[in-house]
Amino acid sequence: MNESDRFFLEDYFALYRRVLLETQIKDELLAFRDLCLDVKTRGNKLIFAGNGASASIASHAATDYTQHAKVRAVAFNDHNLITAFGNDYGYEHWVARSLEAYADPGDVVVLISSSGSSPNIVNAARYAQERDLQCVTFSGFSASNPLRAFGHLNLWLDCDAYNVVESTHLIWILLVANLLENDDSDDRFLGRGLASIAENLTAPEHHEALLAFRDICRRVVSRSGKLIFAGNGGSSSIASHAATDFTKQSKVKSIAFNDHNLLTCYANDYGLDNWMAKALEAYAESDDAVVLISSSGRSANVLNAARLAKERDLPLVTFSAFNYANPLSRSGDVNFWMDTRCYSIAEGVHSAWMFSVADMLVTSLHK
Repeated sequence: MNESDRFFLEDYFALYRRVLLETQIKDELLAFRDLCLDVKTRGNKLIFAGNGASASIASHAATDYTQHAKVRAVAFNDHNLITAFGNDYGYEHWVARSLEAYADPGDVVVLISSSGSSPNIVNAARYAQERDLQCVTFSGFSASNPLRAFGHLNLWLDCDAYNVVESTHLIWILLVANLLENDDSDDRFLGRGLASIAENLTAPEHHEALLAFRDICRRVVSRSGKLIFAGNGGSSSIASHAATDFTKQSKVKSIAFNDHNLLTCYANDYGLDNWMAKALEAYAESDDAVVLISSSGRSANVLNAARLAKERDLPLVTFSAFNYANPLSRSGDVNFWMDTRCYSIAEGVHSAWMFSVADMLVTSLHK
């Protein structure tokens, strides 16, 4: 590792340690948990919305809160809804107009924006306030960002680094989902969870793997190839986030296998265990690399995709957790493993590792 890389990683993860361990957010996270319990008791729902990475977080949250935390939740991420309402009412109004169409009295609106300044999100918060819908906001950047003026509860991060803000928002949201799932009255879980994430995320033992992943990305660019990201559930949301950020910001062409037509067509025709491998067979080219994400490291469709990637001699990067001996953790050219059996912690760390590489690539573009 050269001095420049060492300095970047030490400085980058020192920022993560600060925001994870020093941000006084536990009271707000517990208040959010209690608000979710109220929603569940009333039989109402949570409505999540955001742009870009925050939209991926919204999808991730809506599924986890519904499936695991047993609090009904939806996210405004269907492409038909976004394009129809954006086209008809203007992009700055589509989230508010969606609330008008879908929100019921007693629902709680959860709006996520790193800057806190996105017009469509601010307008949605204003609409929620005017209609007496409780609103929870997640933001960063300026303490005076306009979104914070509209929330009944505001969770704010004192940081202006997009990927750090986004991954921290995801970590906060998933930790609350974990509290709800386990009916955990032990409020100390939040402190333990944040400490575990900070310790594992920033451990120097992962630096060589992060640099190796970065170098795979550079080789893909030099060959005019692409990165292919895939996973299930929350890992598929991380894949969507990554495909956009690596393409837009890091200038590495990327895709994620998350179109609903692709998913349902291939799973229906080839079976759930084989759809991901069949999609790789159809879309992967010889100069591509594959990134597979699975907390358990045992999902059959992910393992079959990993097997096909190796048969095709495609560079493979894996992210997993749980048992160190899980089969995915040994299948890649570069393997990231998180020492936890908690989905929320694994997925939060996977996200932060992923986007530390994206930020390294952005940094190298400006050298």
